[in-house]
Amino acid sequence: MPAHDLRQFLSLLQKHGELLTVSNEVDLRYEISEWLRQADRARGPALSFERIKGHSMKVVGNLVGTKKRLALAFGLTHEEKLLETYRKRRGTAGKARRVKYAPVKEIVLKNSKSIDLNSLPIPVYHEGDGGPYITCGVLTARDPETGSRSMGLHRLQVKDRRRLGVHLANPPISRFVARAEELNRPLPVAISLGVHPILLLASIVSSPSEDKVAIAGSLLGSPLALAKCETSEVDIPAHAEMVIEGRVLPNVREPEGPFGETSGYYFSDQSHVIEVTAITHRKDPILQALHPTCQEVALLCGPAGEAEIIQMLREKGFAVEDLVLSAAAGRTHVALSLRKRHDSDAKQMLHLVLAGVPYIKHAVVVDADIDVRDPQDLDWAIATRVQGDEDLVVMTGLRARSIDPSAKDGMLTAKVGIDATVPIAQRHRFRRISVPVEIKQSVAKRLAAIIPVNPMNRATD
Repeated sequence: MPAHDLRQFLSLLQKHGELLTVSNEVDLRYEISEWLRQADRARGPALSFERIKGHSMKVVGNLVGTKKRLALAFGLTHEEKLLETYRKRRGTAGKARRVKYAPVKEIVLKNSKSIDLNSLPIPVYHEGDGGPYITCGVLTARDPETGSRSMGLHRLQVKDRRRLGVHLANPPISRFVARAEELNRPLPVAISLGVHPILLLASIVSSPSEDKVAIAGSLLGSPLALAKCETSEVDIPAHAEMVIEGRVLPNVREPEGPFGETSGYYFSDQSHVIEVTAITHRKDPILQALHPTCQEVALLCGPAGEAEIIQMLREKGFAVEDLVLSAAAGRTHVALSLRKRHDSDAKQMLHLVLAGVPYIKHAVVVDADIDVRDPQDLDWAIATRVQGDEDLVVMTGLRARSIDPSAKDGMLTAKVGIDATVPIAQRHRFRRISVPVEIKQSVAKRLAAIIPVNPMNRATD
C-alpha cells in the first residue's frame, strides 16, 4: 500500500534513492523554480531544499517527476502497472474517516496579527510573475446549496498578509463560488499544503460532479483521514503539513497575475479574492513547490486523464487500444490507437474527443498496430497514412482553455483531428515490414548482453 502523507512519501523516496537534499542556501525568488526546472530536464531526483533564504521551513519539489516516483506514490514497484492500478482503484467507492487527532493542527493561528502569508516560503517562479504563487495548494469547499464536497487545484497569488488571489477557471469549485455569489454569501474554503501526491492527482481528476475527497481515498487504497477547519465546517486532510483557512469574498474581483502558466506563457486576470481566517500547521512544516512547466504536472494529470478518456470512449462502443496525452503540449494533444470496425469509427471518435474533452485541442487516431507511446511510430503513421484533403477534422467555435494565448475573442478556439488509420478495404496495401517476433526477442536479448543500455537513451517517462 502507498504512504499516506507527505512525510511518509519522502521517506519512501529516500529509501529508493529518489530524493536529493539541497544543502546550499536557495532564494525563493527564481532560484527554487530554476532548480526544479533543470532537475526535471535532467530527469533527476526529487529535491528537498533545507535552507531557504529568510525562512526556517523546508520546501520539496519534483516529487513525482518520473513514472517511477508516481508508481511509488501508488505503492507500486513497477510503473507498467500504473494505468491498470488507477483504473482498478478508481472503480471502487472511496471513503473518508473522521479523526480526533490531526497533526496539521499542532500549531493554530487564528489571531489576525499572527496570520501572515508573507512569512511562508512561497516561490516566485518567473521573472515576469506578479508575485509569489502557491501552485500546489488543494482547495476544498462545499456547495452552499447542496452541501456536496469537492476539491480542486487552482493557482493562488499571495497579495498581502491575509489575502490571496485565486484563479477559478474549472469546476467544481468555480461552480460552488458562483452559487455562493448568487446568494451574496462568502464561500468558506481550505487550502491544504504539503499533501501526499495522490491528493494532488485526485484534485485534478476531471469529474465535476463527484466528491474528489472520496476519489483520493479510493486511489490511496484506504479511507482518507479528515478533520474540520477551525473557522468553518470545511473538511481538511488531517495529515497535511499546513492548511490555510479562508473565505472567497462574494462579487469581488481584483487584478491577479501575471503568472507563467503551464502553457509556457504569462497570464493575468480579474480573479476572485480569498480572505484568510486561520492558518494551522504541523511542527516544522514541509511545503511543496510545483513548477508549472515540468514533467511532474503532466504525470499528475496524465494517468487520470488517459484512464477517464479511455473509459468514456469504450462506453460509447469504440475499441480503443491505448491513448497518450502529450506532456510537452500540456495535455492539449492526444494520440489514440483504435481497433477500427467501420471506416467511420476514427472520425466519429475524433468529433467526440474534440467536443467532449475541454482541454484537448488536437487529436490523432491511428490503427492498433501503431504504438502511440512511440513518437517515431506516430510520426510514421501520419506521414504514410494521411491525405490532408480527406483525413482532417476541423471543429470551430469551441470553448478555449483560459490559458491558451491563441484563443479568439470570446474565449473560442478551433480544434483539429487527424485520421491516420488505414481504410479497411485497403489494409493489404499497408502491411508493415518486419521479422518474426521470436527473432526480435532473441536478438534483443543477445545484443543487451554485448552492449550495455545507456541510461540516457532509455525511453522517456
